[in-house]
Amino acid sequence: MDKKIERRFYRNTVSYFGGMIILVSLVLILLFLLLSFALKAPSPYVGIFTYLIFPAFLTGGIFIFVYGLVRESRRRRRLGAVEALPFPTLDLNNPRHRKRFGVVLTGGSLLGILFAFVNYNAYLFTDSNTFCGRLCHTVMKPEYTAYLNGPHARVPCVDCHVGAGVSWYVKAKISGVPQVFATVFHTYPRPISVPIKSLRPARETCDECHWPQKFYGAQLIQNPYFRYSEKNTPEQISLLVKTGGGTPNLGENAGIHWHMIISEKVYFKATDPAHQHIPWVKVVSADGSMMVYRDQRAKLTDEELEKLPSNLMDCMDCHNRPSHVFLPPETAVDKAMGAGLISHRLPWIKKLALDALVKNYKDPDKVQDEMRLFIEGYYTKYYPDVLKRQRAEVTQAVNTIFSIHSRNVFPTMKVNWTTYPNDIGHRNWPGCFRCHDNNHVNQSGKVLTSTCSVCHTMPQRGPLLPLGATASTSSEPWHPWPLKGAHERILCSLCHRAGYRPPLDCISCHRIDTSAPMMKMACKTCHLQEAEVVPMVNCKSCHQSLKGLHKINGHSTPSCTTCHLPHTWKVIARDTCLTCHEDKKDHYVPTFCGECHHFDLNEKASPS
Repeated sequence: MDKKIERRFYRNTVSYFGGMIILVSLVLILLFLLLSFALKAPSPYVGIFTYLIFPAFLTGGIFIFVYGLVRESRRRRRLGAVEALPFPTLDLNNPRHRKRFGVVLTGGSLLGILFAFVNYNAYLFTDSNTFCGRLCHTVMKPEYTAYLNGPHARVPCVDCHVGAGVSWYVKAKISGVPQVFATVFHTYPRPISVPIKSLRPARETCDECHWPQKFYGAQLIQNPYFRYSEKNTPEQISLLVKTGGGTPNLGENAGIHWHMIISEKVYFKATDPAHQHIPWVKVVSADGSMMVYRDQRAKLTDEELEKLPSNLMDCMDCHNRPSHVFLPPETAVDKAMGAGLISHRLPWIKKLALDALVKNYKDPDKVQDEMRLFIEGYYTKYYPDVLKRQRAEVTQAVNTIFSIHSRNVFPTMKVNWTTYPNDIGHRNWPGCFRCHDNNHVNQSGKVLTSTCSVCHTMPQRGPLLPLGATASTSSEPWHPWPLKGAHERILCSLCHRAGYRPPLDCISCHRIDTSAPMMKMACKTCHLQEAEVVPMVNCKSCHQSLKGLHKINGHSTPSCTTCHLPHTWKVIARDTCLTCHEDKKDHYVPTFCGECHHFDLNEKASPS
């Protein structure tokens, strides 16, 4: 019994176990530190083991070791051992005590330095892009991919999501604890819900780099555009965006940034978390006057409207996707073609690319193969010479189209082109038209303006020019067909919806259905006369006059439907045209069939 009592306190099973954990953890931390220094790029898994998991085991081992000492001391005192004191004795006059004290002090100092180094790097690691974007690989893959391809790819995630200061760092980590459990137990929402409720106000993060009081003037926008035709005719859409400013100190208090919370303040109420449906807007001017606008279409009582939370409009209500940008397929293809990644010399490649991108693929692992079969199969059937002469360009186009798809569509997280609205502008999403839609009216009858020229000049359509070059005048209409009548009141996003190819003919929108409003329309609604179609094609521009001009297939007085299927303007038979018109030669048809007719790529007539 005496021999057992004289043994050191650490000579017990619990302390031995704790010591083994400490030793193994130290070795692993040192090995992973060396590994992290050897890696060229940071690894999320090496980081989490080096700075979080192994240090946690080390701390746990120390607690177990100390608990073993206390437990053994209590056990000995319970047995009545005289020398079993509650705490170790220390007499620096005793050489043995001095030696032990030196060993403990040196080891403790080294352990403290290691802890300080690891904890500091753990703090840096939890603030790194690797931790934010790559650790929860499946959950954050859509957002992280969009971030890497966005305008703020060089800005650390925490600069926007957390900002400076200890308080918001602690708040962010506390709010992240439920997210960790959701990730571990796979209870996270698919897709990730936006906007993020716990996000720090933009005025405390974005304003660190972007200075609202200094925004003023205008910005020239030049976007490449390629037509849906055989030649993919390259064009450029140019307009001047009136950025303006929110304070009269630097210039006119007008333009888009009039909405900034400087001189005027705009409040709104939304019926959905994403703020896409806004039935109520209040404008407070610098002089204190107020105007309230209500959506005349909203079927909300005053009591229901009163219960909705009021939001002060700030940067994020328009710039709601400042970093995590998912480009609409048409925009992404135009940019790729403008950059030469997709050759516009490939016939009909613009339409082929859009059709390939918006398809719903059942097997995510076979998307690229299906795209290749779709595009190469079309060229094999209709343009076999293209695959012989331009095989490399076709392969590059397929790879680029797949790359665009992989940056924007993530089936596991249920993210696609239509998931996240982007409220900048109004082309692909309602955006500005959430309020400026001609339906928000105040008590005096004033309508919240929707005049295009308030925010930008009317777009100019012209040839694709080198970067920075501008055309003084352009004879081309800014829209493919005149926006008159009902088409003038349709919101841009209804035709150019993100995730869908824009309509190329009337039937794309006005489907023939007994319950559709189109059936209530008379022929003369669209057709001014037999040979003139509004707004898609003016047949008289090519045919001058059909009646009595010439005989086609035995018809001395041909009508539109002699050559075309009604409401689609598909050519019934290629040979019908070629009885009079030489193939792809100027005659009555100015250039080639595709300039006047919008074809279905599944039809043999398309490439001809």
